[in-house]
Amino acid sequence: MKILILGAGALGGYYGGLLQKGGADVTFLVRPQTAERLRKEGLRIRLQQGWYESPVKTITRKATSDIFDVIFVTCKAFDLEGAMQAIEPMVGPQTAILPILNGIKHIDILATYFGQDHILGGVTQFLVNQDKDGSILPTFHGAGGQRTVFGEINGQESERCLTLLKIMKKNMPDTTITAKIVEELWGKFIGAGASFSVASLLQARAGRVAATEIGRRVVERVYDETMSVCAAEGYPRPEAMKINFLDNLWIKKGSDYGPSLLADIENFRKTEGEHVVGDLVKRGQKHNLEIPLLEAALCKIELYENNLK
Repeated sequence: MKILILGAGALGGYYGGLLQKGGADVTFLVRPQTAERLRKEGLRIRLQQGWYESPVKTITRKATSDIFDVIFVTCKAFDLEGAMQAIEPMVGPQTAILPILNGIKHIDILATYFGQDHILGGVTQFLVNQDKDGSILPTFHGAGGQRTVFGEINGQESERCLTLLKIMKKNMPDTTITAKIVEELWGKFIGAGASFSVASLLQARAGRVAATEIGRRVVERVYDETMSVCAAEGYPRPEAMKINFLDNLWIKKGSDYGPSLLADIENFRKTEGEHVVGDLVKRGQKHNLEIPLLEAALCKIELYENNLK
């Protein structure tokens, strides 16, 4: 099975590196400057048992006509259009495209572009960061562990998923296939949407929020608004998810937890706020829901993004 990883950032480097560590045939599609860095320094991932360091195969855009069996798409949501154009020459009749992005609307975008039969759904429940020197640094918060779930959008079992699962489990034992990947995607959307909204509103890490008197109430209301949107769309979630969101993520004293959007704000980078919180707000408005905190969060994101221009 030939595997292409779009990008060698935090998540792409993590998946590609561990797949390669397990013996998979992995190639990274990267920009020329990243290809040069990887040529000189290789890939470096901090694991619980120590560092994994290895040279990797790279290609740059339009530098190959190879067709791949599986393509991991791990870019930021705002780079999706360029990513689709970059991988298009490498998509054959049987290629599976596995996006692991925040949000939910990328599934429809990819299916429209490539055809639904090419698209798998994927969800990860942990954070991965990348140091300034390119090192990949996984961090684990809450009850997600090192969990990755993927599957066919139509819920059917497939040989391609079973083959990929076998490869991934060598170094990612928490990986599973599910027939309910769409529900998993919505569950992740609820968590990411609420977390991004809290981060954009409060712009503080969890420990600081937990230390305030009103923090829990604000976080809970943001979560409830997010849940109301997803329930209106037909995807309610159990109360246990709310408890985990509060007690194991945002209202945990001393925690340095913060979603990727917060890290982007802290480092003055473009965010995925419009693609996640903006999507939530549009869906809520479609159902005529009262979602003042989500709308305020989106306004904060827009103000921040406008200041970057």
